[in-house]
Amino acid sequence: MKKILTSRLTLAIMLLVMSILNLVSVGEKIHLRHQLKTQQTKIIIHEVDNAGASIVGKVTDKEIIEGRYTLTVGAYGKFLVTKEQYESVAVGDDVPDYLKNGGQ
Repeated sequence: MKKILTSRLTLAIMLLVMSILNLVSVGEKIHLRHQLKTQQTKIIIHEVDNAGASIVGKVTDKEIIEGRYTLTVGAYGKFLVTKEQYESVAVGDDVPDYLKNGGQ
C-alpha cells in the first residue's frame, strides 16, 4: 500500500513539474513575440513649418513605404505626398511647387 502511494505521489510530482516547465516555456514564447513586435522599425512623420523658406533642387528618389508615398529631395529628406503627386513626378525632376513653399 505504501509503495502504491509513493509511486502515485512521484507521478503527481512529475506531472506538476512538467506542467510548470510547460508554463514557463509558453511564457518565454509570449515574451519573445512581444519583443519582436516592439522591435519593428517605426516610421516617424514630422510636420515642418518652414514658412518663408523655399526648397530648391531635384527629386532624388521615390518610394512607397508601408503604403505611403514619399519623394526624396536631396539634403532636405523625404516628403509624404499623395498618390497623384507621387505619380506626377519623376526622379530628376525639379522640386514640385507644392513642396517648394512648405506646402502653402
